[in-house]
Amino acid sequence: MLFAILLGITFLFFLTAALLVFFGLRETTLSGWEKLPRNRPVGGILGLLSLLAFIPNVRPLFSPEDYLAALILAAFILAGLCYAYLDYLFARAFAGALILLAHASMIESFGAGLPGSGFFALMSLTGGTFGIFIAAKPHWLRDLFRLLARSAAWRLAVSLFCAAWSVSALILLIPQVGRLLR
Repeated sequence: MLFAILLGITFLFFLTAALLVFFGLRETTLSGWEKLPRNRPVGGILGLLSLLAFIPNVRPLFSPEDYLAALILAAFILAGLCYAYLDYLFARAFAGALILLAHASMIESFGAGLPGSGFFALMSLTGGTFGIFIAAKPHWLRDLFRLLARSAAWRLAVSLFCAAWSVSALILLIPQVGRLLR
């Protein structure tokens, strides 16, 4: 069930991203897009959600069930520190969320054994790698927005990538929902 929800979120997010990039990113709207990577409130919320979603991944270190209250408290404290001290907070939180999404969805897709998992894994690998680059240099997200606003070819390429990732999630979502309804 959780994997189906993850696929649905991936499908909707990247379909929306494809449409926003293709139709919404222009020279006239660039000033709003350029401010997004440094947006603290949205970055703080996304960062906190990413940290909370990461809690199950600490299982190799110790049992998250035994330390759940401490881990949730640590996530809130870390999100507060990030809000107070990090620049380009949205870009960093977006990169972390993208890496976490790619990692979690790839693991679940191979475990589900659905046809089309290879294509989805390729899209997740590419998106996760993009997240790693943005995490390393968060100002590149702002630079990407500038490039997309000025170049129709790049805007089309990024839109097609987002649409392909969305379609790859839909390819897995349909049989997964069919399994759940049986």
